[in-house]
Amino acid sequence: MLEILEIANKIKNEGGTLYLVGGAIRNKFLNLPITDEDYCITGLTKEKFQAIFPEAKVQGKDFPVFTINNTEFALARKERKSRNRS
Repeated sequence: MLEILEIANKIKNEGGTLYLVGGAIRNKFLNLPITDEDYCITGLTKEKFQAIFPEAKVQGKDFPVFTINNTEFALARKERKSRNRS
């Protein structure tokens, strides 16, 4: 079973960066227990992530979220805005 530091090092060795995001950061600032860890990855494509972690389960098509050891990893994405003209 991969530990988070092993995962982070694999990502770094492939040119990416792993960030802890979401409620865990909020709870840390509020001195509350961290009960949920979600991660965001920059610098890797979906294909590269899957090559590094073939055991990861993927959810979602447009914005994939990968699960390893019940921990979620999302790839950073750019928001796309569309103009709705009526």
